[in-house]
Amino acid sequence: MRLRVRYAKTGKLRFVSAIDLGRVWERALRQADLPIAYSEGFSPHPRVSFPDALPLGYASTGEYAQLTFAAPIALEPGVKALNTAFPDGLEVLAAVEVAEGAPKLAKWLRASCWDVAYPAGVALAEPVLALEAASNLPVLRERKGDPVTVDLRPSIHQICCAGAALRVTLHHVEPPVRPSEVHLALRVTDPDLPEPALVTRVAQGEPAFTDGPGAAEQRPAGLVEALSGALVPPLPDCRK
Repeated sequence: MRLRVRYAKTGKLRFVSAIDLGRVWERALRQADLPIAYSEGFSPHPRVSFPDALPLGYASTGEYAQLTFAAPIALEPGVKALNTAFPDGLEVLAAVEVAEGAPKLAKWLRASCWDVAYPAGVALAEPVLALEAASNLPVLRERKGDPVTVDLRPSIHQICCAGAALRVTLHHVEPPVRPSEVHLALRVTDPDLPEPALVTRVAQGEPAFTDGPGAAEQRPAGLVEALSGALVPPLPDCRK
């Protein structure tokens, strides 16, 4: 039996690494007495896969995992037992059973929607409008010890703000683009822009579009969440 789950990682667990998080899951599965399947070989490990690691320090209500069980489980009681075994800050929000041979979970996770909370009173409208109008957004990265210029523009599906709150949907590309790099791009217009107070991945899924005024024109319209198919919309005052 295979399950795909969406889970939250918040609070102090924001600072737990991906490797340590796997150990937290393993302990919780044992405590919940769920029949998780194990890999074969000299050092078997639980068959739990995490397709996209969350950067350290970020919160999330949109993390995903696939679990393979050695025997069928009752879905709701199983999720309840797992959540009871988890420490504060970790919680399964949704779970669905998937058939054998179904496409890999990563195939359905093509973009991430991020909420970036700045300190109260920060004005984001001007730098966001400037970013939207830019044809390219070069940022410096280090690759194998050498500086490399990367254009962020193709990775940004949609960006909008409401007061000091920013919401940005980023395509999944390699290497991944993170909200910290979007912040650097915003600082080109506003060099005094402070660091965000909190960055949260809201959900992952497919980039959403809506029809524009032209017959063949489509406009970005948020994100379609991977498990539920529900729309995660842009913020209310996002430019149409």
